[in-house]
Amino acid sequence: MVKMMPNLDLHALWQQYLAPRYEALAEREQRLLLFAAIVLPLMLLIFGLVLPVQDALHAKQHALAQMQTQAEEAEQLANRVQQQGSQVRVSGSIMTIVDQVARAQQVRSFISSMRPQLGGEHPQLWIRMQKVPYDQALAFYRALNAQGIQIVQIKWQRTQHDGIVQVQAMVQS
Repeated sequence: MVKMMPNLDLHALWQQYLAPRYEALAEREQRLLLFAAIVLPLMLLIFGLVLPVQDALHAKQHALAQMQTQAEEAEQLANRVQQQGSQVRVSGSIMTIVDQVARAQQVRSFISSMRPQLGGEHPQLWIRMQKVPYDQALAFYRALNAQGIQIVQIKWQRTQHDGIVQVQAMVQS
């Protein structure tokens, strides 16, 4: 069974319930109520619809401007890479090259971590070596340099044993 809602007669509702209460208010309160009846819907429209839409539009425009800037930078980078052509000496990712050189120099067992460093123009990699003989570490970094991988930053630490060091280095291709 569907219960039907009786027809709402707004005029009768106004005449029966609201008009007597409105007329009982002081003149100043009546003006305030009329003002609120006009301003409140306008505020709801402005703050509930217009301003959120405007904020979303500004956010989209800002995102578009950023994407256009990134696209221009990517195009410039692509042009630079294309102009350089075959000047790049290394092949494969920097992690692959470092791993191959470390195995060839027999220092792979001393490497405790290799972490890619995000950002920047060139791929970078943090390499941490622990308890490695100084001569082998030096030969390893020379071999990396021969493969076109440069040392950006390096930190050597002595250990309790002579000739054994800890090394942290950031390299880039």
